[in-house]
Amino acid sequence: MSNGAQREPQRRPDATDETIIGALAEDARTGITEVAARANVSRATAYNRIKRLTDDGVIRGYSVITDHAKRGIGVTALVLVSGSQPDWRANREVLSSYPEVEYCWYVVGSADIVLLVRVADTNQLRDLILTRLQALPGVTSTQTLTVIDEVVHRPVVHPPEHES
Repeated sequence: MSNGAQREPQRRPDATDETIIGALAEDARTGITEVAARANVSRATAYNRIKRLTDDGVIRGYSVITDHAKRGIGVTALVLVSGSQPDWRANREVLSSYPEVEYCWYVVGSADIVLLVRVADTNQLRDLILTRLQALPGVTSTQTLTVIDEVVHRPVVHPPEHES
C-alpha cells in the first residue's frame, strides 16, 4: 500500500502457519528447510507462507531476546501513570524516546498509561519516575510495581485451538 499502512490479513493463520510462526518464534534464525520440515510442507510453500504472513502484517519482524540482568539492566518495573487526557497525545513522542521504556500501553482503567521499564538499578528507576515521568504535562500520579521474578515471557502467544 502506498500510504505505508499494513493491509488487513486476507485470512487468519491456519495450523500450518502457526507451526511456521512457532518455529520462527523459537529461533528466528531457523533455516527455511527446517521450518518447512517442522510444518510438513515444501521449502517453496514455507517460503511463500512466510512472505504472505509478513506481507499481511502477521509477522512484523524478527528480534533477539537478551538476558537483561547479564547486560546490567537488573531492575524491571511496571509504572502506572495517571493524568489529564488532553496531554496524552503530546506525551506519546516523549515516552517513545525514553530508552528505558520497553513497552508503553495506553489503557482504560485506574491508570491511563502502563509502562514496562528496565533500568540498571533503583537509582535510575527513581530518576525516571520522579524527575522525568512526573514532570510530563498532565501527569498527576504514578504507581510503580517492581518485578521480582519473570515467570512467563512469550514472544508469540498462540490462539487457543477451538474444538468443533
